[in-house]
Amino acid sequence: MADFLLFSVLLVMAIAVFICVILSIIGIYFMISSCFMSYPPPVPSSGLLKEKALQDICDYLQNKKGLTIMDLGSGWGTMLLPLAKRFPQHRFIGIEHAFFPYMVSKLRARKLPNLHFERGDIFKTDITGADVIYCFLMQKLMNDLTPYLKQNMHSGARLYSCRFYCPDWKPAAAVSLGSKYDTYYLYIKD
Repeated sequence: MADFLLFSVLLVMAIAVFICVILSIIGIYFMISSCFMSYPPPVPSSGLLKEKALQDICDYLQNKKGLTIMDLGSGWGTMLLPLAKRFPQHRFIGIEHAFFPYMVSKLRARKLPNLHFERGDIFKTDITGADVIYCFLMQKLMNDLTPYLKQNMHSGARLYSCRFYCPDWKPAAAVSLGSKYDTYYLYIKD
């Protein structure tokens, strides 16, 4: 009887280890395939520049009701989470292509009914209803995304682009903390 019990425990442990290894391999595959093959890897908005952009967005949202705020390339959700907590009267949508950051964001947002994360392609996302859009993307993506933004944003919509500018679009403001790498750009659609 003791041998059977020991065998059963060892079998369950072996199955658990096997399942963990398989899930790890699947997770690594999805992370690599969705992050590095189609898009650059998710990079969190950083430090003082993120805090300045976040404060300026908060100032804009302060006395308004019912706006839709989108983060294109929302990564781990670090921009939208504090906004959604502070402004329950607004709707927040994060779009992320990479599987793992998307799942982490969804998990982190589970208690915020005004915050929704979607896994998708930022070039195919319906942005026509967005009043505010935030991006922290690489320059190549901003170059490719700018025509789509200019064509599909509604009049009066605001775009905050952290570090990387929209070519052929004059910003309403360029807020710098000292260098072009510590600058975010504000665009307002005509």
